[in-house]
Amino acid sequence: MNYAARINYSIDNIERSIVADTEVGTKYSEAGKKKLYREKEKLVNKFPALKKLLDIRTVHKFPIKGVEHFGRIGFLPGKLVISDDRIKDMCRNQFWTAFLTIKKKGANRFTRCPGLEKRSSCPYFTPPAAKVREKLDMADIFIALQTKLFNETKDVQWEFQTINKLREEVEKILGKNAIIQQFGAGPCQACYPEPCLEDGKCRNPKKMAPALEAMGVPVGQLCRDMALVTGDKAWEITWIKHFGLPNMTPKKWKVVFGLSVKLPKKSIPR
Repeated sequence: MNYAARINYSIDNIERSIVADTEVGTKYSEAGKKKLYREKEKLVNKFPALKKLLDIRTVHKFPIKGVEHFGRIGFLPGKLVISDDRIKDMCRNQFWTAFLTIKKKGANRFTRCPGLEKRSSCPYFTPPAAKVREKLDMADIFIALQTKLFNETKDVQWEFQTINKLREEVEKILGKNAIIQQFGAGPCQACYPEPCLEDGKCRNPKKMAPALEAMGVPVGQLCRDMALVTGDKAWEITWIKHFGLPNMTPKKWKVVFGLSVKLPKKSIPR
């Protein structure tokens, strides 16, 4: 596809253009991605407990109220996950939002993401893409966990409770050094109900989950690749317009979390 021929500046088009201009985006064909996935799948199969964990039915058994809102879990080879600083720069994009004016009903503002250069898990307190690339290359697999479509804006602690529980379960199976990096969706809520300390400070770095975008990961491409290797088109996402405003479309959304994981050299018995 000739991305230079795209004439509008939608979020989707910008992200796809960045992806097309990355080393990972140009290195692997669809066939190459599937081949690499099959190679990593053979490694995962050597760890029966991990394979069982990578089943949404197992996740739904976590003792967390709301965990049923998660819809699918799977993995990609770590080398297929892109990190690019231009994705982080998209947090500077101006958009209509009600986030900063929630106390003034109807008083919306045209501004950038309010967490930028403020929250400790947001750009530019997050590491540069080159450092994130090192973490992704260290990992054998990148576990992706995606919700079903939902529209809750309050009391969604089940999201972060679930990714933290998943991290703990992976560590039980593979060891404490298995997790290379944890990735969240939206503002990190590791300190909830306490507010973020901000300015790069963190009460609990172990549980900090910077958003995928804050780490330079193009979520749209991540989900397209998940759909490609799994054959499940439900992984793909639709970008929301006018989020939080009365004319928002679509009205429901999905969010994605992730874990980059290093597999032990030897398989672990059941």
